[in-house]
Amino acid sequence: MVSYFLNFIVFLILSWFLVHFLAVFGLFLFLVYPIWWLLNIKRFPCLWCRIRNNEICHFSHSLLDSGLILVFTLISFGLVWGESKILFKMGFPPAAKTVTFVIPPKGQYRLGEIFPMKIEIAGIKTPINTVQADLGFNSERVEVVDISTQDSFANIFIQKEINNEVGYARLAGGLPNPGFFSDHGLFGTVFFKSKEPGVVKIEFLPSSMVLANDGRGTNVLRELTAVSYLILPEKISQEEEEMQKSIVLQPAVMGEKIEETQMKFYEGEKVLGEQVGQEIEREKQFNLGRKILEILETIDRAILSFGKGFFD
Repeated sequence: MVSYFLNFIVFLILSWFLVHFLAVFGLFLFLVYPIWWLLNIKRFPCLWCRIRNNEICHFSHSLLDSGLILVFTLISFGLVWGESKILFKMGFPPAAKTVTFVIPPKGQYRLGEIFPMKIEIAGIKTPINTVQADLGFNSERVEVVDISTQDSFANIFIQKEINNEVGYARLAGGLPNPGFFSDHGLFGTVFFKSKEPGVVKIEFLPSSMVLANDGRGTNVLRELTAVSYLILPEKISQEEEEMQKSIVLQPAVMGEKIEETQMKFYEGEKVLGEQVGQEIEREKQFNLGRKILEILETIDRAILSFGKGFFD
C-alpha cells in the first residue's frame, strides 16, 4: 500500500513536470520534429509507428507525430492556465504588502486640550476598497472625543467604535469598485482629549487592515505604526475650552449623508468592539506549503507570459 502511494506521488510529480515542459517547449518540438526526423530517420522515435506495431516509418508519420505533440501541448497549456486560475482563487500571487498608516510623528499638548490625529494611508501600489483602523491608547492620559470622516477618500462607513475605558477606537469603511488608488489619502481624523500629564502612546492594533480591490480582499497592510505624544501639566484656559466645543462633531446616525458623498451605516454610540488578531505576525513565519504554492504560481505566470508573447 505504501509502495503504491509512493509510486502515485512520483507519477503526479513527473506528470506535472511533463505538462509544464510541453507548455513551454511543445510548440518548438511541433515545428522541428519533422526536420529532426529527416536528419535521423533510423534513430528518431516515431510515436505513430509504435502505435502501429513498428511498421515502416514514412515522412507522413512524422507529421502525424507533430500533430500529436501539438495536441498534447495545447492540453498542457490549458492545464497550466487552469492551475493558475485555481492558485489565483487561493490568493496567489498575493498583492504586495506596501501600505502603511501615516500619523503625525510627534506632538505636545496641554491638559484638557482636544487635538486631531489624522489617519492617512501611504504606499498604495494597488487599488484598495476597504480600511479598518483600530487604535489602542492609554485611557488614563487621553480619551477619544470623536472620529471624523470629513475629507475622507472613503464614502461608505460601516463601523465606528469608541471605548475610553479600555483605550480602544475603530473606524471601518471603504468605497466601491474601482476602489482608491493614489500615493496617499486621508481616511479619517481621530480627536483626542488629554487627561493626565506624561507621555502617551497611540498605536494601530494587529486587527487593523487595508484590503486590496483585487477580487480576493487581500490585506496589503505592511506594518503597524505607533506614535508617542507628550501631555504637558499646563491646563488650557476656560475660554479655550469653550472654543474647543465647536471641534467636536455630532454623532452620525443610520443612513446619514455627509455632503451627499458619504454614507454612514453605523450607530453613533460608543461601544466596545475590540478584536485583536495576529495576522501580520503569522504571515512573517515561514510556511512551506505557502512557499511551494508561490513558486508554482510564479512558474505558471512565466509560462503564460511566454505563451502570450509567442503569439503576440
